Amino acid sequence: MKETFEFTGKIKKNLFYMMGIGVLGLILVFFAYPHNQHGRFWSNILACTYYFTGIGLFGMFAVSAGQIAYGSWQTLEKRIFLSLSAFARIGGFMLALILILGVLGVHNLYEHVNHIMHSPVNPETTTKIIYFAPAFWIGRVLVYATLWAGASIVLNNFFARTDQTDPKVYKRSKLLCAAFIVIFAVSESAVSWDMVMSLDTSWYSTLFGWYNFASYGCGAWAMTILLVIFLKSQGYLSRVNDNHVHDLGKLLFGFSIFWSYLWFDQFMLQWFANIPEETSFWVKRFGTGYFAFTVFLTLAINFAFPLLVLMTRGAKRNFKVIGFAAAVLILGHYVDFFNYTFVESGWNKEAVEAQKKVRLDASENAPLFAKLESKGEKVATIAKDLPPASQQKNVEQVGIKKVDKADTPAEKKEQDADEDKPGMTFSGIGIGEILIFIGFLGVFLFMFFNNLAKRPIIPENDPYLKENERLQVVYS
Repeated sequence: MKETFEFTGKIKKNLFYMMGIGVLGLILVFFAYPHNQHGRFWSNILACTYYFTGIGLFGMFAVSAGQIAYGSWQTLEKRIFLSLSAFARIGGFMLALILILGVLGVHNLYEHVNHIMHSPVNPETTTKIIYFAPAFWIGRVLVYATLWAGASIVLNNFFARTDQTDPKVYKRSKLLCAAFIVIFAVSESAVSWDMVMSLDTSWYSTLFGWYNFASYGCGAWAMTILLVIFLKSQGYLSRVNDNHVHDLGKLLFGFSIFWSYLWFDQFMLQWFANIPEETSFWVKRFGTGYFAFTVFLTLAINFAFPLLVLMTRGAKRNFKVIGFAAAVLILGHYVDFFNYTFVESGWNKEAVEAQKKVRLDASENAPLFAKLESKGEKVATIAKDLPPASQQKNVEQVGIKKVDKADTPAEKKEQDADEDKPGMTFSGIGIGEILIFIGFLGVFLFMFFNNLAKRPIIPENDPYLKENERLQVVYS
């Protein structure tokens, strides 16, 4: 019996509502946060486009890897994985458009690159000037986008032919999948450097491509689990049972641990080596309270949560538990990409410059602090209230302003007013970010369902279909 998904008007209407919510979010963020050339607005577009494009790419990777490995585990879900890739047909070109607008100065996401390109040539920037030459930079992203769109169309159309009984079609699919694995391996890593790592040209990580791969994987496995559960609730995928969902749950759990390993590996090695070009990434985040919170929130959601919830066999076979965990992890990995894409464009530049001045004055007044502490006095001060050391005639006559707590109502009022001023960053996850994420999710799902409805969900003549139908997960 052939099962073909019906993309009903009700589903379309609900997805259009989601897209409308996303448009409202974009309008809200655009007008509420005009700082830094609407940096928060563009960061939202970059983060969501990059994330959902990565999920789509991983869908094609999952099919390709299983195909060349003679795997049967993904046969019943094969066309779900392939339909995830529908968003990648536009996602790559959206990334290229973001890049073009950045080079033209419409937004400031790649301000560091523009600074390098307009700075005098020196040994430290020569290779970067070559790598970020606008034509080369934009050109290679357009190449990635074209390859991804072409691969999605070709793979979907080719695997539709596996409903035929000709065994040669299946054999040729292995060559096609092997070619995509090569394209994916190169372009997935390269686009992470071009679109995300280049937001801060002073920072680099040699495993950043792998790190993004793990995040794509977690998002793709989680999205597949939710879509399988939804389709079953609508009467489709009758041959998919708790064993198949259990299998997907194991992959989601395994990739979560893989992501956690890469997170710790990247952080620990850079912290231990203490190289400025590497530690600058963490200093910027840990030095800003909001991002210090979201960095560890990401670790709690994407590592501790699946470790505690998905470890047991029963959890991976319970549709409610695994569905809830999948939804949480999709949001968790969005927060992870938020930490990468929102920092540079969100700086309150006036606050940053003021902090630099405070640190400079503090270093100049270090002898003063040491002398006062040697006399037993408590040094609780804001360095900007002190004159630079070069202007101090007599250190004993310099007043020290205590700021441990406000002693009078007037001082308390002044302290509260200081706390209400904008902090070091204009970025954050607010109602606007939530609405925009919902909008992008609506676009992603619309393209998914539209692609899924074009052909039967189950590849009836796949040589591994019967084996997959008899799947029994005995352990873990």
